[in-house]
Amino acid sequence: MMIIPIREYVVAAKDVYIPVPYRGIVVEVKGSFSEAVAAADTVDVLRDSTSVNKITVGASNTAEGVVLTGTPDSTNKDLVFDPDSSTAANKVIKLSISALETNPTTFNGHIVYDDMAIT
Repeated sequence: MMIIPIREYVVAAKDVYIPVPYRGIVVEVKGSFSEAVAAADTVDVLRDSTSVNKITVGASNTAEGVVLTGTPDSTNKDLVFDPDSSTAANKVIKLSISALETNPTTFNGHIVYDDMAIT
């Protein structure tokens, strides 16, 4: 298992692509924003366009510094990422940040990535 750190400055909705180091799955995503954000803001972890884990900011969690934990997608949480895949989208973790807030912010967090959870 490894921790993939995330530090992204956000002024508008954006997608970030993180190359995977080896074959594995996303186990967890966790992080916080440096400024207050809007309820319903999201940080979505995807393989191509398929969500595997997602943080959704709740109405009571909009303040800066609140640690938010993603919810694994019940159907797609075990999708495998593979740097040797013939499909380009399977070689990267796509991080999609919605940025509904009006102020620039930084998302600081991490992804727990596991190569032992696959068969």
